[in-house]
Amino acid sequence: MTETPEGPELRYDPHTLRETTTADAAPHVTRLQGEIRGADDETGELLARGDLVDLLRVTGALDEALDEANAAVDRAEIAGTAAQQHLARLRLARVQQWRGAFVESNPVYTELLAAASQFGPVVDAFTHQHAGENDFDQEHWDDAREHFARALAIRERLELDEAESSRTALRAVERRPREGS
Repeated sequence: MTETPEGPELRYDPHTLRETTTADAAPHVTRLQGEIRGADDETGELLARGDLVDLLRVTGALDEALDEANAAVDRAEIAGTAAQQHLARLRLARVQQWRGAFVESNPVYTELLAAASQFGPVVDAFTHQHAGENDFDQEHWDDAREHFARALAIRERLELDEAESSRTALRAVERRPREGS
């Protein structure tokens, strides 16, 4: 695993469908906090805050990730575009999911899925991928399978590198029993 100047390299665990890292995240957390404070505009702040939420989540600092995700949603609602608001809410739902707070994450994913296509196919695929991971964590295999298949179809059509994570997710859910079988 290598570290990039932007942050530690993340790997996608093919069994849990969660990102992992073994790198020391502390320097990257400090850098991102500085980028948030020194951002020239709302877009820069929201990008840095989104990266910080993701990094804190992946490293298991879920309380901090939740605080930052809530701050990102608040900031996006004040100064962000509709797409930035969507992505901030998606990051918040992901933190809630990782905390096992499905009572909070499920309705957010429902709302995000209903709106995702208006932000274009990349955001639509991204939303379906993560809604699928939310379902996967709850062992809702059929729903997860549907979301992963939809994300994969979009990503393959657009020839996106992220299609591989959708393939990995589909393989993981295919190892699970079909509901009602």
